[in-house]
Order: sequence, then structure tokens, then C-alpha cells
Amino acid sequence: MAIALAGLLVLLAACASAPDPSVLADECSSELPARTSPVDYPVAILHVAGDDLAPVVGEVEWLGAGEPVATTAPRPVHLERFTVLQTQGHSHASLRMTDDVAIETWRIDALPLAAFRAGDLETGRVRWIEGDGPTEVICVPISDGEWAIVGDLTFADDAGSATFYWRLNVIEAPSG
Repeated sequence: MAIALAGLLVLLAACASAPDPSVLADECSSELPARTSPVDYPVAILHVAGDDLAPVVGEVEWLGAGEPVATTAPRPVHLERFTVLQTQGHSHASLRMTDDVAIETWRIDALPLAAFRAGDLETGRVRWIEGDGPTEVICVPISDGEWAIVGDLTFADDAGSATFYWRLNVIEAPSG
């Protein structure tokens, strides 16, 4: 009985220990599983270290299907409820759209959490990446800190545009 209990404790300790950042893969993958939006327009999914994070929608104009769809957040975005993704030892995230929608142009910024919580969407804002040209996946460099991520995206094929928000806490991101 004592040996079985000791074995169980060792197994639990192994499962509970923090991952070693030197062992974690630096993922920025285009081989991500397809996702389907639960609403009438596509949404952008942030992917870090094997975890997907759906956004809080700031605003969307979707022209890529039958009837055009336009929506905005029902209250100021900093007052919305966010799921926070925690990551350790990663230097990049992948960003992709649901429903196989391609992205034409993008601008991904990070806001320090304290400014964002206060409703300040400009102070301390850092441009993480921007670009253009049709793509399925954007490789976003990330850095240490507690961030609100802002993604301003234009969809390919003149299908509209959107602003999405995510919360991401990053520790021990490799510099490079």
C-alpha cells in the first residue's frame, strides 16, 4: 500500500511540475486544426503552446456570405469578460481565422494590462507585427508581460474587416 501511494505521489508531482521552457517547442504553425465559428461571421483564434483562445469581438463587418453582418461590442471592450491564456517559454503565437477565411492585411498590437483595464487603448501600445498579402496564418512574436492583444484584420477577397481582442500573459519568452 505504501509503495502504491508513493508511486501515485511521484506521478502527481510529475504532472504538477512546471514545464521546462528549454524543452517547449517554439510554435508558429500553419498545421493547426480547422475551427468553425459559433456566430454568423468568422473570428480570429490565437494559438500558443497547443492552446486556442477565442477572441472578444470589438467590431466586425463581414461581407463574405449571403447577407452582410456588422456587429460591435455591447460595451467598452475593456469591460468585457476575457479568458486569459498563460504561456511560458514561447516567443511566438499563431493567429488564424475560423471557417477557412484568409486574412489580407493585419496589424497586431499589445497593450499593457494596467492601461487596458483603465480603458486606455493607446498608452504603452506596442506594435508586434503588421503585414499584407493573403495568408491563412499570422506568426505573431510575443514578449514577456501581461497583455491585451489587439488584432485589426482585413479579410481577403474584400470580405470585410474586424478588430479582435485577447488577453495573454507571457513569462520567460526567449529573446531573439
